[in-house]
Amino acid sequence: MKRPIYLLIVLLFGIVGVYGQDKPKFEFNGYIQVRGVTNFDDYNSFMLRRLKLWVKSTPEFSRHWSYKVQTTLSSLKDEHFFLQDVMIKYSVGTFSIEVGQFVPQFSLERFQSDYRLPLMERAAVINALIPDGTLGVRDLGLQANYKAKNNLVQTHLGIFNGYGIKEYRFANQGFMIVQKSSLNLPLFTGYLGMGYSFQYRRAENLAIPKVLPDTVNYSGPDVRYNIFVVYRGRKLWLQGEYLNANFSGSRAWGYYMFSALRLNKSRFVAGYEFYKDLISVTRDLPSFRLGYEYLINDYKLKLSVDNYFQLQAGEVKNYLLSLQLQMFIN
Repeated sequence: MKRPIYLLIVLLFGIVGVYGQDKPKFEFNGYIQVRGVTNFDDYNSFMLRRLKLWVKSTPEFSRHWSYKVQTTLSSLKDEHFFLQDVMIKYSVGTFSIEVGQFVPQFSLERFQSDYRLPLMERAAVINALIPDGTLGVRDLGLQANYKAKNNLVQTHLGIFNGYGIKEYRFANQGFMIVQKSSLNLPLFTGYLGMGYSFQYRRAENLAIPKVLPDTVNYSGPDVRYNIFVVYRGRKLWLQGEYLNANFSGSRAWGYYMFSALRLNKSRFVAGYEFYKDLISVTRDLPSFRLGYEYLINDYKLKLSVDNYFQLQAGEVKNYLLSLQLQMFIN
């Protein structure tokens, strides 16, 4: 596709623009994640997990207006550049409106940058049950936001096309509404956060991989909700979420929880998750992650080790050991 190539050219010119100005009106950044994976048996692989690049405006661009353009390349996407975010934002005080292509506000973990997360991958239930998890993650639409000055309360309300970004429908008959609210309370040396998300979609002939069977194109109400809680301190990070999706009486659901303990430049991680889809041939097994991160330069340069496995009748299944190096460009 030519469009991602043109976008990459714009991003590269952005580097020159940023460093050629005393007070740049936009910034360029990105990061690389290189990963090796093995099960010590019949699977060994190296991959470029992510090369993510973005250009976004700085406060010098405008008092009220801002923008962001982001693209990524991954071995999991056959090494093709993928246009992710193209967003324009207008802000007045504690209120803002976003319009364009971006991730609808739903769930906590989905809005925690993957380069900051202690786990090497987001939970399977997040990837599947956020509004467009398997449909390109992003959607086209408009979203209004409120964020209190002390970050005590945040709330979001958006309306979107409702079919993701892997296709464009000129005669779209569906829509999607998403609402999310959260409360953040100071606690000890950190904060306690909690909240919920809600989605209503009128689906029209929609395939939803990893949730519904491949043979099903669903039309009708798609109602999802999510509750989450997190505690983050200087050393300890505890977090969990529950997600539920209802398709005319059929229910997919799941949850995850993890803990992370930081000691100097080291961070020790443990996670548990479970996801129940509506596909009869899949095995819905609990999953575990035990990991370690060495934060050489915090998140800008870090080395991660991840042990992933599932349990069935007390027996370990689908074990994978992953080693990943993450490095920021700027």
